[in-house]
Amino acid sequence: MNPVPLTWRLLTAEELTKVYLDEMRRDFPQSELKPLSMILNSEAAGTAHTWGIYDGDALAAYLLMVRPMGCAMSQLDYFAVLPRYRASGLGAALLAELPGHENGCQAILIEAECPEKAEDEAMAVRRLGFYARCGAVDVGWTEHLFDAWFRVLVLPCGRTTPDAETTVQGLADCYRRTMGDPQWKKHVTFYRPDGAEARF
Repeated sequence: MNPVPLTWRLLTAEELTKVYLDEMRRDFPQSELKPLSMILNSEAAGTAHTWGIYDGDALAAYLLMVRPMGCAMSQLDYFAVLPRYRASGLGAALLAELPGHENGCQAILIEAECPEKAEDEAMAVRRLGFYARCGAVDVGWTEHLFDAWFRVLVLPCGRTTPDAETTVQGLADCYRRTMGDPQWKKHVTFYRPDGAEARF
């Protein structure tokens, strides 16, 4: 793990724009990236925020979070460690620290692509393994979001891990508050472990 103490701070709109153009377009496939305007509008509206992790003046990692006013849980939207800091254990260390920075948050909600539905199955398996090693719990539910399929995971922020139903309700609440009705119900569907569709 990187032995140098790193600094967490919230990014400004200008800093986030630079991260999007210089880093996110490299780190994520175009199909997974929201438009920059959508991300900036969400931050301006107070429904999202971005952590920049700095090694001195150098950006080492970034985490884009969704947490609308009134939501008890935060959703991890995008997370990446910059290339020069990878393979050092930094990603796992930052994910372990994240709950401590999301003040008053009950849990961190994570969506990980279903390997059997992913274009890169091996990468999807590695992501699930990474989150599991970091303490995230796969609640057994799946989510169909627009045209993609995800597993629903939860990273507790305290000693108690929310149960599956509470976790998925928290994720549904995030979408309800960010997308509004009826849009979120049109584009987001949750399925229980037995495959039954869940309604919230």
